[in-house]
Amino acid sequence: MVMVMEPYILEETGDFAVVFKPPKMHCAPSRADKGDTLLDWYAAIFPPVRKFTGRKEGEGGLVHRLDFETRGLVLFAKNQQSLNNVMRQQNEGGFIKEYGAICQKSPLVHQSFPPPPFDLAGNGIPHTPFVIESFFRPYGPGRKQVRPVVGAGSKETAADKGGFYRTEVTGFSAEDNGLAVTVRLRRGFRHQIRCHLAWIGCPVINDPLYGQAAQGFLGLLASGLVFVDPGSNRVREYHMAPLEKSSNSL
Repeated sequence: MVMVMEPYILEETGDFAVVFKPPKMHCAPSRADKGDTLLDWYAAIFPPVRKFTGRKEGEGGLVHRLDFETRGLVLFAKNQQSLNNVMRQQNEGGFIKEYGAICQKSPLVHQSFPPPPFDLAGNGIPHTPFVIESFFRPYGPGRKQVRPVVGAGSKETAADKGGFYRTEVTGFSAEDNGLAVTVRLRRGFRHQIRCHLAWIGCPVINDPLYGQAAQGFLGLLASGLVFVDPGSNRVREYHMAPLEKSSNSL
């Protein structure tokens, strides 16, 4: 599998566009970006995407974000009605994001984590499916990382006062010297998958924040999207092939 380093459109309709984001690219502009984000790229193809009003100012029709290091599928709405429709699906848990990760089995090394729900390094591979859940709080210099928050008073100390963030682990298997993990999210927080997997002793490979020093691209792919088409009211599913640890895709 050859690493794709440029964005491309997987599918486009009159109401939405499914776009591949390569690694090392931001989804939406910040003060440091110079017109090289995924939103900038798609706006050069479809300029009206900047005009729509979503959850955050300046994100236009961008429905959701991926981390800078994470590659995979991102959804853009192409009109305000479609954006409102999909955001409602998100609020109701009907917008599903699927991910594939290549991880390493590793003892928990971050002392700032609370006790994990189970310890992968000590207890072996659990039966799937299973769920990892917590609130989150910013952590570290520049608040660049997050940490799980659980137990008494967790809601009061969390960055988000809503319910627990749930990482649904749907597949978990040994692969060469690593672990192939598939997960599903219905509601997401920044770095949720990376943090949750590291919490149970299973950091994503090449993760400089939650694992060991990076020697390549982050082993995390946003591999699938499931949502209801705002125009036809039909369920749409989009999927990408999983990552292979042995390939040059990492």
